[in-house]
Amino acid sequence: MDIATCVEDGQTYFATQFAQLDAAELELKRRQLICSECRNPAFFRKESRDGKGACFGARPHADGCSLAVEDSGLSVPGFGDEQEGLTNFGNRIVVDLDFGAALPIEHIDQVPGAPRRPRSGPFTGGDGLGTANLHRRLRPLLRLLVEAPNFQYSDMIVEVANQPEMMVRDFFVHCSNAGFAQFNQFRGFWGQLTDARNGANGALWLNSGGQGDMSFCLPFEHQAVVMERFGIENKEEFAGAYILVLGTLRVSQNGKMLCFIDDAAMMALL
Repeated sequence: MDIATCVEDGQTYFATQFAQLDAAELELKRRQLICSECRNPAFFRKESRDGKGACFGARPHADGCSLAVEDSGLSVPGFGDEQEGLTNFGNRIVVDLDFGAALPIEHIDQVPGAPRRPRSGPFTGGDGLGTANLHRRLRPLLRLLVEAPNFQYSDMIVEVANQPEMMVRDFFVHCSNAGFAQFNQFRGFWGQLTDARNGANGALWLNSGGQGDMSFCLPFEHQAVVMERFGIENKEEFAGAYILVLGTLRVSQNGKMLCFIDDAAMMALL
């Protein structure tokens, strides 16, 4: 969208006008943007390397907001039948962290004493005696969290190596919902980023909102791998991206909620 409002000064900006702010003012105000119509949180993205102009986007727009049409180019592509397959109750998700390797074949675990069933993918079918083990990497799971609203509230089991099994609704936590209940807990934190900032010791801070919202710390030693894996050339391209990180929620000395990205394989971006 072309316009957004900054709650810090109450002004409504055109994207081209906002892009001309000095660096310090832009970094301050870009984390305090809202949609001028529906008032939902917004983000700013500078002109991209492929020639697309500077623009704003919402995270997301409220239902019925007319400015949502302008964000069509920023939406996540459809996920098709995968949504239905993964939201079948009784399915079990095994998170695969081995980036680039072939995924194991999906199969149905046999219920003791039940007639033998073929291994036939994510749908149990028939009388439903089987339970589908679905091996999924982080990026497809992030797509589901973004596109299938009911998925994040389901009671399907999530299995992550060396971690206790949990239900989807307990394991995946939106950044806006992160709080005391998750402190020092290993979870899948996800949401949309407002911006990225350079920090001490070469770290890159990926922010999901203002000071009261959680951020992700990407240490210098993991940045090259992440940038190459997701086709990112500069920190500006993190603005508006969706992120999923498997990690532990911490609190800094000044009360800032944060999650360190200790392993590049433990994150995904869209």
